[in-house]
Formats: sequence, C-alpha cells, structure tokens
Amino acid sequence: MADFSPIALISSPEIEEFLGSQGIHVLRLAVPTHVENVEVGLNTRLVVLDGQHLEPSLVQTLVPAILKKYSYLDILVFNPGAEASYVRTVLKAGATDVLHEDSLEKLTKAITAIQDKYDSSPQQLDFRDDQKKSHNFEGILSRNKVMWDIFRTIANTATSDATVLIVGETGTGKDLLARAIHRQSGRTGRFVAVNCSTIGPEIIESELFGHERGAFTGAHQQKEGLFRYADGGTIFLDEIGDMPVQTQLSLLRVLQEQTVRPVGSHQEVPIDARVIAATNASLAEAVNNGSFREDLFYRLDVIRLEVPPLRDRPEDILFLFGHFLKQVCTDYEMMTPTLDQSFMDLLVEQSWAGNVRQLENLTQRLVLKGHTHQLTAEDLNDVLYTQDIPGSSTTLPNLDSLPTDDPLQSNHGPSVSIDPTQTISDFLQPHVTTLEKEYLETVLAENNGRINESANQAGMSRRTLHRKLKAYNIDKRQFRMKQSAPGS
Repeated sequence: MADFSPIALISSPEIEEFLGSQGIHVLRLAVPTHVENVEVGLNTRLVVLDGQHLEPSLVQTLVPAILKKYSYLDILVFNPGAEASYVRTVLKAGATDVLHEDSLEKLTKAITAIQDKYDSSPQQLDFRDDQKKSHNFEGILSRNKVMWDIFRTIANTATSDATVLIVGETGTGKDLLARAIHRQSGRTGRFVAVNCSTIGPEIIESELFGHERGAFTGAHQQKEGLFRYADGGTIFLDEIGDMPVQTQLSLLRVLQEQTVRPVGSHQEVPIDARVIAATNASLAEAVNNGSFREDLFYRLDVIRLEVPPLRDRPEDILFLFGHFLKQVCTDYEMMTPTLDQSFMDLLVEQSWAGNVRQLENLTQRLVLKGHTHQLTAEDLNDVLYTQDIPGSSTTLPNLDSLPTDDPLQSNHGPSVSIDPTQTISDFLQPHVTTLEKEYLETVLAENNGRINESANQAGMSRRTLHRKLKAYNIDKRQFRMKQSAPGS
C-alpha cells in the first residue's frame, strides 16, 4: 500500500486521537490562516478540514488556497450536521467530499476510500514546467494558463464519481475535455456521447433510459438505452440545456438513485455511469426562466470546468494554427508555407466566434486554395472575405446597403478634392484615418472609456483596440473624466 499521510487542520483532540488509533499519521495545524506556508511531503494526498471548528467563510477560503499551492491534493471536510447549502458551497470551492454525519468511523472509511483510490488509480500526471514542454494534455494543445488549470482539475478529479459540468462557447473543445476525463478516470466501460439538442422530446427518454417492448407505438422490441450502454464508463450529455424539463426530472432521479427505469417498465435497473454534462448557454438563466430545474443544476454542478473562448487565449491562436497548418500540409502532401508578420497580426486580431473549430477549418481552406509559399494578410483577407466568417473584424461592407447620399453613389460630385495622380490607397488613407479616429473616440465616449464594451461595439478585439488607441494617441481615461464631469 502506498505511503499516505493526511493532514488535519484545526482538528479536535478527539479526532486526532481517534485517527492516530487507526494508524493514520496526522499533522495537526492549529492556525490555518497561513496555510500557504505549510510544506507537505510528496506522500501527502489528503487534507482533512474539521469544519466543526472553522467558520464556513474560512473553509471557503482555505479550500482554494490549499489547491492553489497543492493542486493534486484531495480535501475532505468533516462537519456533522452540515446543511445542503454548506455542502454545495464547499464542493464548488473544490473540496473532494463533505462528511456531514457525526461518525468518526465513517470519517476513517472516507479517508481509507481516498487512500485506496491512490493505490489503484493510474499514476497522477506531473504538471511541473519541464513536463509541459509539449503543451499537450490528452491530445489537447494549449499554452494558456487557464486551460492548464482545467487540465490539473481533470487530473485531480477524474478518478472520482462526481458529476462534471463543462461550460463554454461552441467550438471550444468541450467534447475533447469530456473524453480526456474518461481516459483519466480509469473506467473500463464505454465513452458514450449524446447531443441532447438533436433528439426529439418524444423519444429522448427512450434513447437515454431504454424502453420495454410494446411501451409505445413502434416499440417492437426491447431497447437498452444509452445509460445502460455506458455502464461502467462515462456518458457525455452535450447541450444539456436543451433537455426537456420532464426528462430533466428523470435524469435527476438517475443521478440520485444510480438506477434507470426503462419506458414502460416498473423495474429499476442499477447502473454505474459517470455523468459529464456540457452547455454553451447559461444554465443559471435557464433556471431563472424556468426551462431548467434548479435541483438538477446543482446536482450536475459539482465540478465545473469553464472553458475560455479562443479570443481570450491569444497565445493559443498562432500555436494552434501552426499545428493545424503542419497537419493539413502533411495530409495533402503540400509544402508548409512561411508566415508573414502581417498575416500573424491579422490572425490574432480576429474575434474567432467559432473558436478552435473555426480556426481549424480556416487553416484547411487556406491550404486548399493554394496558399503554399508565404502567407500574408492579403491571403487571410481573401479567405475571410469570401467565406464571410461571422465575427470577423475585417468583413467588407455591403455597398448595396449604403445610404443614397453616400459620396460613392451621389450624383452631386465628389465630397472632397480628388487628385487622380494618386493611387486609390494613397488617396483614401488620410480620410480613413480621420474617420477611424473620430469613430473610436465616439465609441469610447458612449462606453465611458471602458475597453471591453468599446471593443465589442466596434467589432474588434481588445488587442486591436489598444493598438489603435496607441497609434492615434487616444487616452481612454479622458472619456471617463468627461462622462463623470459635473453637468456632462
């Protein structure tokens, strides 16, 4: 059995004496406020927080503080009589489990269960910097710190049975994260993916939980159902927010009882399937408007992974593009083009509404269009314009939609003096610059100098807006002062 030593924070003498009598080594810490200064050995895998002697707010502070320094640790909170709201809050803070029964024997059993998990589970991943040079976690590439925090959470919690809720925009790779959790879990059963938005409400319970022969018109034979198909493995419920409310109630019962009742049957069938749910919508808003059950939300929201969109991971844009470019060129036996600085700047400036999936598709289009020497901003513009990608910050205007008094369509002659000896680019540049500066100042004024709101309104990334403000010597603070000035 592996060397395994828990640490108890603020434990009563009774708890310390009892654990010692069970052969469990305990390092007692009387004052936990400086927990970040505590050094633990590599054989320490568990921290026991005695919630009886700690204020709830302190527990909520301690749990993330411990995990920030030792992300691989399990945290067990012992608090007999704890209310459901306390348990939910502590679990969301990152605790492995909360024991709310007044039983030292069950505390020992919970500690032993975590110890057994480490004895039988696959070796934990080492997340030291020298192990991350490939920037690859279970086939998922990233250089982003938030993403690697997610990978750590997966490695720490994959072997548990806790439900996982993955939240993120379309195309961010929620399905890849779900598969990574399954691979890390050590479960020997299948990984079964279900898109709840693609199954009609009249058949979704049959698809998930199965049905008996003759249960409804067309049920000519018995059906097992996807939950039973995933027995011993993992079931991934994508777009969980689109699940009908009645089916949500059935799912809640499955999660509570660990059994399924096929449609048309009175028998409960035991199952052991780890549930991972994902959504690109706000389940909190769905709860508020009544389209999603609050009790199911909290049942699913035990371990939450919030996946950042690609636009918030600028270090990943060029990194992933380079990976996709090499992959596509290898697949099609083409030369890998070099990248001009103008191409890289424009690539990073895009808002990437479709996230990683959009970036991968764009890479393939670039190669198939014959751009196999050096990629420039013009090449990227060519693909962006012809594809008219939603969210692109460089989409060309529709000239047919311009007002009839626009100089381009006016019959009253040009609005400025035209020098035909100039190229059109040289002629337009000073006018475009003036208009762009005035536009940005107007947007900043409307948004009280706030960068996020201004960038969203202007349809550009925050990085692009910052660069343009610097080029035009525009100080965003001036607009905050104007907004707050008396009489303004």
